[in-house]
Formats: sequence, structure tokens, C-alpha cells
Amino acid sequence: MSRVITPSSKTLKKSIEVCIANGARLLDDAMMLEFEKPPSSRLYLVLIAQEEFAKAFMLRLVAMDIFPLSRPILRAMNDHTCKQLVGMLMDYMIMHWEELEELHRMIDEDLEMGDDHFPFEIASALDLLRYEKIARWESGNRVYVETSKPDPVALRVAGGEKDRRKQDALYVRINPDGSVKSTPIIVSDDEMGEESERAERYLHFVRDTMTDGPTTHRQEKTIAALRLLFTHHPPT
Repeated sequence: MSRVITPSSKTLKKSIEVCIANGARLLDDAMMLEFEKPPSSRLYLVLIAQEEFAKAFMLRLVAMDIFPLSRPILRAMNDHTCKQLVGMLMDYMIMHWEELEELHRMIDEDLEMGDDHFPFEIASALDLLRYEKIARWESGNRVYVETSKPDPVALRVAGGEKDRRKQDALYVRINPDGSVKSTPIIVSDDEMGEESERAERYLHFVRDTMTDGPTTHRQEKTIAALRLLFTHHPPT
């Protein structure tokens, strides 16, 4: 079992604030590149900002005694795919919608699922984060056993697809024959806008978690699931 550190609440609060401030700085830097074409460098900064906000939320889970501050959790905070899986959970809790009909549909789905079930994509993200990632580092073995096939979206995130997309916004990719596979010019304005809006939602979300204000049903449900998953350690 990895040694667990017990940080003070003051230390955690400071660390969360620093992560939030750094993410906000990255968003400001991205705004300075608003008129640069293609928007690839801007996208790279925005995706890193999203990860900083996910890290801030993970530290908040430590402060809430849900995550232990163990070596595997610290590793998860430095692992891009773990932070992106946490981002999926944040997306779910935020409940973003464009049209009122979308909100009504989400509410109906939540009522139908009840307190013990999640959309398949979110359930898979929870399982992959806990068992495929963190539990494997806790045990030193690959302990994740697929009782059912994970959701393809969550599986691609866990497998590094989103992180490769982030790197594609910065690097030229070369094929085995030496030809160019891809360049940062492939980033579109639509993708840039979508990810920028997501990062802003993450920023507001993690700031709100610091206030101990009212929470939504989805937040309470997800927090309860995380608490249950991290209370019970998988066999090693």
C-alpha cells in the first residue's frame, strides 16, 4: 500500500488556488492568440488549462477526504489521461445545455436512472479512472478486469486519444515512410470554440467547489460514487 500523506486544509486550499490561477492564466494566454490562424497553439493552451482545472478538482477531492494523497493519486494528477477522465466527470456534473429541450431531456434521463446508475460513458470513465489507472498503480499490476466492454468514448480518452489530439495541435506528425502525416493546421475554429467554452465551464465549476455552496444532484451522485470507489481498495 502506498504511503498516504495527510496535508493540512490550508495547504490544499493554497494548491487548489494555484492550479486554478495557472489554468486561468493559460486561458488568458490563449486569448492573446485569438486572431492567429490556424488556432492550433491556442487550442494546446486551452487543453492544458482544462487539465489544470481537473487537477484542482482532484485536489478538492483530497480535501473532501475522498481521494487519499497517496503516490498513485499524485501520479494521477500528473497523468494527462487521468485528468481528461476527470474532465469527463466534470462535464457530466456541470450539465451544460444549449437549448431548453436539452435540459429537460437530461432531467428526464436522471430521473429514469435514479441515484445508483450513470450514463454508460460516465460509468466507464469512473471505472477506468479507478481500476485501469489508479488501482493498477496501487498494486503494481494490471488489476482492471473488464466485466463488460467499456464505453468507446471513455476508452479512447483512457487510451490517450485526446492527449494525442492535444499534441497534434503542436507537432508535425511523420509517417513511417518519412512523409507528413498531419500538421497543426488541421485545428478548426469550431473545435477551438468548443474546447474554449469547455475550459471556461471547468474554471467556474472548480471555483464554485471552493465555496461549499449548493450542489446539483449530479454532483452529489458523482461524489458519492467516487467516495465509494476509493473507500474500497481492490485486491492486490
